[in-house]
Amino acid sequence: MAKRPRWLKPDAAYCETQRTVDRQFFFKPDETVRKIIGACAGRAQRKYPVKLYWLDFNINHKQDGKAPVSDNPEHLLNLVKFDQLFNSLVAREINRHLDREGPLFSTRNRTDEAVDDASLEQQLMYAVTNPVKDGLVDRVSHWKGFSSYQQLATGKVETFTYLDRTAWHRAGGEGSGKSREAFTKTVTVELSPIPSWEHLPAHKRQALFRRRVREIEQSCRAERDREGRRAMGPTKLAKVDHRDRPMTRKPRTRQPLCHASSVEAANEYKESWRSFLDRFWYASGMWLKGVRDVEFPPGSFRPPLMQLC
Repeated sequence: MAKRPRWLKPDAAYCETQRTVDRQFFFKPDETVRKIIGACAGRAQRKYPVKLYWLDFNINHKQDGKAPVSDNPEHLLNLVKFDQLFNSLVAREINRHLDREGPLFSTRNRTDEAVDDASLEQQLMYAVTNPVKDGLVDRVSHWKGFSSYQQLATGKVETFTYLDRTAWHRAGGEGSGKSREAFTKTVTVELSPIPSWEHLPAHKRQALFRRRVREIEQSCRAERDREGRRAMGPTKLAKVDHRDRPMTRKPRTRQPLCHASSVEAANEYKESWRSFLDRFWYASGMWLKGVRDVEFPPGSFRPPLMQLC
């Protein structure tokens, strides 16, 4: 089945999910992996600025929410370029750390627009509390993988370090006689408040976020008690191997067209999506026939041209 065309809008927020190859546990709680992810996100955000609402890694998938920083076409394109650079850096560094080769992620990002503030807030809370929902830890604060929780709950921005390998190799690498520390740089990952929380002072925003997290934690704890289950906890998680995978196969679910808090909002988006698809497929067909001046819908991408020798 063909992949869904991208439709990026300057006033929209996007929720993304991406799983590892064979659902392997490459992102299990590991301080080295956590720092790799933070450094890669900071580097990608510095080169291609985007509004990051959250960036959270469960044991075998990542979830993020982001939006363009302005309606500038270049900033809109940064949504794609950020993902490309971030995924490439994470794959290379984690492969180096785990002494493996090949792709890290199984597919392209699964991207869905959150069409209203309520649905965006719901997706934020879902992503941050996902390790609790999956029974990996009892509280989000116990999760030692990469998480947005600390910054959103306290405002503390962590600094990550990385080796600038390009500059290091240009200087001669090991043969240069210079230490790697001379090529070590620092970055931070800056998270933005979701639009419905922008008007709140920082301390009230953080208190609201912590309260919402506690409510979800209590709900998940009550559900585990009813079912007679216990959270794995840090000790058991430490024994998990990065190359392990779930014992049971997760059923495939259909990707939602969007995230909406009401049926009316979802139906309204569906109508606009159908209109976009009609215009996109028409323009795409004309483009592949050689009509170079055909106009594509704003926020879409032209199909690649293949040259035959």
